[in-house]
Amino acid sequence: MTNPTSATTATAAAVEVTDISDEQLHTSAEAAMTTTPADQEHQMVRALTVEELDTDLYRSHELWHPHGSRGAFGGQLVAQALRAAWNTVPEEFHVHSLHNYFLVPGRSDIPAIYQVRRVRDGRSFATRVVTCTQQGKIVIVCTCSFTKFDATSETLHHQTPMPDNVPRPDELPNNNERMKMLLEDPRIPDDYRERFKNFMDAVTPVEYRDIKVDSVEEFARGRIEPSERQGQWFKVRDRLPDNDAALHACTIAYASDSGILMTAVRANGMMARKGIGMMASVDHSMWFHAPTRADEWLYYDLHSPRSNEGRGTAFGRIYNEQGVLVATTSQEGIIRLTKGEQERRRKNLNKL
Repeated sequence: MTNPTSATTATAAAVEVTDISDEQLHTSAEAAMTTTPADQEHQMVRALTVEELDTDLYRSHELWHPHGSRGAFGGQLVAQALRAAWNTVPEEFHVHSLHNYFLVPGRSDIPAIYQVRRVRDGRSFATRVVTCTQQGKIVIVCTCSFTKFDATSETLHHQTPMPDNVPRPDELPNNNERMKMLLEDPRIPDDYRERFKNFMDAVTPVEYRDIKVDSVEEFARGRIEPSERQGQWFKVRDRLPDNDAALHACTIAYASDSGILMTAVRANGMMARKGIGMMASVDHSMWFHAPTRADEWLYYDLHSPRSNEGRGTAFGRIYNEQGVLVATTSQEGIIRLTKGEQERRRKNLNKL
């Protein structure tokens, strides 16, 4: 298997966001993901573990239910499906793409079952289709394609450069530090305060640092300047093994589902899900261009070209610290406004 340290030289179910009571979110799986820093060792390994039940049949070890969502975290489902598929290909193969559809929200209080179908085994490519089910319902369907990296042949090579003037991660507060600073300001509305506290309570395996740090004034106003581009640094908190390229790639798949659909929301000048009645990922695709480490900082350059008809589309490019484009992502999702936000917009149109 390719060593991820060679990356620099080589070159829920849909998560629906609604008004959910705290009681509905207190599941045993969420408690498993809410740990103290001392308990974080190998947290990502546990999050991605799938147990082999039979040939091509796997079961999740744990699932996370993010606060404010109706289902298990979609990025974890995709990453576990990829992990299950990877277990069925020869060691010299590495994922180069996946295409996933979220069909129904996953549950975090029961295991997910992953059935792998071996569609093709060729000399250079292997294809797997993974069906994730819970209680007989299909939650996601994920097609994964694997290939051998060819270091001997001359091939075409180019990439879109990493954006210029991106602040370094050590120049930015982590998202918990941002929430703490905001909570100390009395101008922050009460409805945001509860969300911030819930966010800070959950110690997830991945640390994110957003490029755009929203101001207190923007939170008080509930609006930001519309921008089609967003960016964030991320890395897994734990040190991952050096000899497990699959774990590093699955970790990147896990992290890539966070924030991408919100790019379409922020392109409309909205923030922190204010005025959003429901968000649900419909599909998620990834192309893996080069192996890299997931426990070193990666920059996620996000862009949303379009939102309409209650859906938003976003694309992402993931770069390592050396500026190598290691993965590309795309996602479409449902974005529905609350009735109150729809009425507010109708009134504004009538004033024109």
